[in-house]
Amino acid sequence: MKRLKICVEKLGLGMEAKPTALLIKDRELEDQNPIFIFDLDQTTINSEHRVGHGSLTSWVRNSTRENIMNDELMFLSQFIGILNNVGFEVIVCTSRVLGKDDWEFLYAKMYLPSDVKVIHRHEGDTREPELYKKERLSYLANFKQYSNKIKILIDDNSEVRKSFRELGKNCKAWDIPYAEREFKMLFGV
Repeated sequence: MKRLKICVEKLGLGMEAKPTALLIKDRELEDQNPIFIFDLDQTTINSEHRVGHGSLTSWVRNSTRENIMNDELMFLSQFIGILNNVGFEVIVCTSRVLGKDDWEFLYAKMYLPSDVKVIHRHEGDTREPELYKKERLSYLANFKQYSNKIKILIDDNSEVRKSFRELGKNCKAWDIPYAEREFKMLFGV
């Protein structure tokens, strides 16, 4: 709770930003130091122009430098840096295979902080996103240093959110509208 107040004060938003807004539905967050996990595509980055026919093969074919640099940042992207800068652990977990141009976009256009962990798909991994992300994020539910912490996944994919919640009671998942409401109330934007 104290960190949320400091965050609001550092941003010069005044107390009208309601530092407890993040806690509205999850009162147990009040005494926790949650870990925030953000998806990229269609959650923090609009890359819809690269979807093609909707297959992974089509996506890879459309992942040219020009197309990647034409991606647009979405509203939630700013909170990766904001939350990280005030001391929350922030992770990016994407189903993308990240290439050189993706990394350039993340650091040069999104201003991704260098200490944010990025979990991404390896070449040849064709698992469905919900299976891929559940397996890659399972350490947060299983390792002692993370198991009692609240984890909040923000992802546009309902199947990914559902599978993440299956990892345990401390694994929460927010869709985009819910996350936007919570962050708008918290930060007064």
